[in-house]
Amino acid sequence: MKKKGALMALLCAVLLLSGCMSRHVEEQLLVIVLGVDQTETGDCVLTVKVPSNTGGEGGSSSEKEAAKGGNQQGYLTLSATGHQFADTLELLLATTPRSLNFSQVMEIVVSRKAAMDPSFGTLLLQLYNLPRMHTQAVVVVCEGDSKAFVEEQKPYVGARLSRYIEVSILNYAGKGFVPTTSLFQAVQEMGYGWQDPLLILGALPGKEEGPPKSGNVLDVDAGELQSTSVNAVKLFGAAATDGEKVSGTLTGYEMALISLIKGHAQSLSLVDERGFSLPLYVRAPATLTVQEGEKVQLGIQFLCEVHYTSGYAPQEENIRRQLEGEIESTIRKLQEMGCDALGFGGQMIRRFPTIREWENFHWREKYRQADVQVDVQLRLKKE
Repeated sequence: MKKKGALMALLCAVLLLSGCMSRHVEEQLLVIVLGVDQTETGDCVLTVKVPSNTGGEGGSSSEKEAAKGGNQQGYLTLSATGHQFADTLELLLATTPRSLNFSQVMEIVVSRKAAMDPSFGTLLLQLYNLPRMHTQAVVVVCEGDSKAFVEEQKPYVGARLSRYIEVSILNYAGKGFVPTTSLFQAVQEMGYGWQDPLLILGALPGKEEGPPKSGNVLDVDAGELQSTSVNAVKLFGAAATDGEKVSGTLTGYEMALISLIKGHAQSLSLVDERGFSLPLYVRAPATLTVQEGEKVQLGIQFLCEVHYTSGYAPQEENIRRQLEGEIESTIRKLQEMGCDALGFGGQMIRRFPTIREWENFHWREKYRQADVQVDVQLRLKKE
């Protein structure tokens, strides 16, 4: 009887607590997407997307909205403008119908203008320090205004926006076309010199679609991507950082090459000199080396395999040289942007006993001027 009484008491306590928690959640707005803009006058614009918990206008979605491919019902977009991040946040909190809860943020969208400001690192830290912030949220740098980008974030496939964003990013990242840098990783890596974070590059329709920068149709950035998807939001390529701000961008194909080297993706399609698309697979993790001398030497070595059919036999030496050239070109582009995305600095910093000696070495300057040597060991496999 005592055990039965104890179990009943425990059950009552759980029910009471769950009821209190449920009411508490209803008194909050759970932020799913958070956007940051910088106006022409330097003002800050904060935008949040939250579930409205009402099912939309009148509890039903319009046929017009549904025909566009994204059901907006059940979500609200709220925004505020101020001189600085802190007072803009205060204004946003003061004018929302409920308190904002940042524990469910899946995506942080920063306009390219704001991300290229020297205060970008400080902005990331301020976002990181928001109460109960979900620090594993991915960081996206978008062309144009982040407010419009946030407004267009809709669950085109599936019911919940949070799940849609999570699955979409995992899909793109699994193919190597975007990085998966979280807010926590960006804050952790920004400015220390041993590795610079790459951030997802996003865009909305409006930028003129351009031809690929090489023979590969994927050698474009998010704004140039030719796509027939109903989703207006495009995530493709990466924004590079130089220790304090965004300093340039990588195309989707260049990002895929970086993903291969870092071991975040295992394959990609390589378009050879005759226009044939060949599946390429990495068979061993890439090895990074740094050698000191009159000029620092950056080295990359890895083993890969190209598959082909009996109807077409690629030239092994030509493929190898092409791949080495594409990787070297991508690394040199990162050097020009001052972005050590692969973490060569992490190899060097271990050789210095103190932080002061590391700082006096001036790695960023040496990294920009370093020579690059790419060694690809290639195998051909007939399918």
